[in-house]
Amino acid sequence: MRALLLGIFPVWWRRRHGTAYRALLDETPLSPAVIAGVLRAARHAWFDLTRSRLTLLSASALMAVTLTLLFVFVVGWNGFYKQNALGFDWRLVQLVSLGYAACGLFVAARGHRVVGFTTVLAAALAVLFQLSVGVPGWTAVEWPLQVCIVWFMALSCWAGWWAAYGVHDPRRHTGGLAAEG
Repeated sequence: MRALLLGIFPVWWRRRHGTAYRALLDETPLSPAVIAGVLRAARHAWFDLTRSRLTLLSASALMAVTLTLLFVFVVGWNGFYKQNALGFDWRLVQLVSLGYAACGLFVAARGHRVVGFTTVLAAALAVLFQLSVGVPGWTAVEWPLQVCIVWFMALSCWAGWWAAYGVHDPRRHTGGLAAEG
């Protein structure tokens, strides 16, 4: 059970703190309060803002790119679902989906793997259903569009939050009062 609890932490955290934390877990009797504390610590490790390499410029550019891609994506999918698509709409959706996959890889490379790889997965879902590989009669199915649109809107909001607040979060800076004390 202790190995499973340690396994929920990110790899970088286990490399740095895993041995000492495992020793601490081995000395502590497991109780619901201890397990809840480990889960809270793992959540903090996964969402540790000091691990992010997004800057104000990169987060702002990401927000602008994702909003532009979102607009073009909605226009392209709108033609498909109304069944009045022009000849280039399917290529446009493929190109936008590849743009989202690139954004996802960029975000993952900047230390946000969950958001990045979920974006790549949503882009793959968009291409899959755009090519009508996913479900027979795909033009009548609305959930692929809804899943992709909601995630892509969330990505734009997330990038906007990073540009406005995440970059300036004091937890990202290792200097200051905590380092002086």
